[in-house]
Amino acid sequence: MIDIHSHILPYVDDGSNDSEESISLLENMVSQGVDKIICTPHYKRGIYDLSASQIRLKFNEFNNLVIERNIPVKLYLGSEILCDDRVYDVIKNGNALTINDKKFVLIEFNYFYPDDVIDYAYNVKTMGYTPIIAHVERYNYLTIEDIFELKNLGALIQINTSSIVGENGKEFRKKAFNAIKRGLVDFISTDAHVNRKVEIEKCYKIIKRKFNKEVADNLFENNAKILL
Repeated sequence: MIDIHSHILPYVDDGSNDSEESISLLENMVSQGVDKIICTPHYKRGIYDLSASQIRLKFNEFNNLVIERNIPVKLYLGSEILCDDRVYDVIKNGNALTINDKKFVLIEFNYFYPDDVIDYAYNVKTMGYTPIIAHVERYNYLTIEDIFELKNLGALIQINTSSIVGENGKEFRKKAFNAIKRGLVDFISTDAHVNRKVEIEKCYKIIKRKFNKEVADNLFENNAKILL
């Protein structure tokens, strides 16, 4: 499986406090069938203020450690960018990391106060990038019709494993299943942090059982290949 949204990189955001915590999380994910992971630390959110070059350095250090430990996983780098007034400049100027240095950007929004997600996605698209909307099910103000519109704009849609297994409540789970049923979802990912339970294998089995193996394989691996 390929996980396109994770916070396993140590020392860069709220995902992990040190390398050993990250290694333990990584080994857990590998044991569940994950063999490729895109590290997507938060870009300059809150107290986390590392530059793209500093994050690259941390990534290279951690990746070398993973190789030394012979952990059978391939790591890639990106970032998760909170959309606000600065987002267009940081993408345009290369200050924020795109996914695997390609024309894909993982963007997130305020959970509680409505953001104009569609406008942001449209503007990012017109800049020549493909927006990936992170954990779309978690924005209460976004309807299924809004997600349809995002897809029509050319955005890609990501949902968290925790919503599928029910950890985020019934409403998020229902919304996630509805979006998958309508063919609106491109990726299911862990959004992994060391202080959160990662159940990607369980999630894959749920999707396979509720839909079918083809749907599960597409959401957990096949669709993600375009990013790599």
